[in-house]
Amino acid sequence: MIFLQVKDHSYCAKVLALKIEEYLLQDKKVLWLLSGGSNIAISVEAFNILQTSLPEKIKKNLAVTLMDERYGPVGHKDSNWQELLNMGFKMDEVKSVPVLCGLLEGETTQNFEENYKKLTEWADIVIGQFGIGNDGHIAGVLPGTYGVSNPEIAYYYVTPQFTRISLTLDTIKKIDVAFSFALGEAKRNILHLLKTENMSLVKMPAQILKEIPESYLYSDQI
Repeated sequence: MIFLQVKDHSYCAKVLALKIEEYLLQDKKVLWLLSGGSNIAISVEAFNILQTSLPEKIKKNLAVTLMDERYGPVGHKDSNWQELLNMGFKMDEVKSVPVLCGLLEGETTQNFEENYKKLTEWADIVIGQFGIGNDGHIAGVLPGTYGVSNPEIAYYYVTPQFTRISLTLDTIKKIDVAFSFALGEAKRNILHLLKTENMSLVKMPAQILKEIPESYLYSDQI
């Protein structure tokens, strides 16, 4: 895992877009796994770069889906997918597969798993874009939750704030390339622990990033 200093969101978007562009120029099929939160602005800016530089390539060879979603009706106000749309990510310009589909939690999770299998079978390269929570969580996998040890592709569980649907750590560690972006002083302590300690996945799910073959972490707090 490589830790790199960065100044702002725009630089993060550029390095991410350049990596995706590199594979698209090789005519490879790329699956881009998106996150919520502060990463949404980075995703939208990176997508805009790709849409300008390789409009035909992204239509043909780029697919996107989420790594985790907040369960609810399609388009609900807390949905990560809906926020990406609201921020200007033009899902109709690529092969886009949302998580929410109007079914119950278990059925939605099963549908997500089936779609994820199809996408990874289609793709030549899987690139994950991650944020890191102040508590060390990654995607929708919070410390001490079943997603840490669950052998399935995805799972759902209830938290006080949301019912979450997320890829498991077992799935996350199988992706090809990880780009993690964690900006702001609030991330300083957790990044220091991630860089200097080998904590258990139960205590810090973000440690899984060290198991991904090609993994980069960009922050202004390193």
